[in-house]
Amino acid sequence: MKKWQWLIAIALFLGIAGANYFGDLTLKRAINKIVYSSDDLLYMRKLVVAITQPKDQQITVAAHSSVEQLQMFETIERFNDGYLLTYKEPFVLNALYDGLIIFTGHTQYNGKSISIIYDNGMTMTFGFVDDFYVLPYTSVSKGTVMATKKSGELYIQIEKDGVILDMEQTTQWLKDREI
Repeated sequence: MKKWQWLIAIALFLGIAGANYFGDLTLKRAINKIVYSSDDLLYMRKLVVAITQPKDQQITVAAHSSVEQLQMFETIERFNDGYLLTYKEPFVLNALYDGLIIFTGHTQYNGKSISIIYDNGMTMTFGFVDDFYVLPYTSVSKGTVMATKKSGELYIQIEKDGVILDMEQTTQWLKDREI
């Protein structure tokens, strides 16, 4: 980033932190709503990308095989709010669209997990991955390597418009993706 972009980012951070620390309860609630809402995270990400990466400097990414690899599961079964897909072959999880990584870490039920919110509003969570290649709150482009998965079970949860897809919708979504 350029110096002026850093200065703007620092000024915004100090303004928000100061208002959150010294402001009244109403202001603090408004800040928390903006900072922790997924819609606002998407809006802020798009705004930052628009400021820092002009259209003439953006590079179009070629198609990748991540969707094809996701479609190659052998079995699917219900697990927590998502599904366990069983794979014989290892593969790489790439970002399907431009988005923002909102979580990477270890969860009690899904082991090593990664969640991403895409610019189209869809949120996907993958669990039982083997290695991470991105950090939380990292902006990713379509095709960016997010994680790897060896053979075995992969947890997947797809949320669209605030609703978690059921098994039929999940398998149909996987089938309908362009390869």
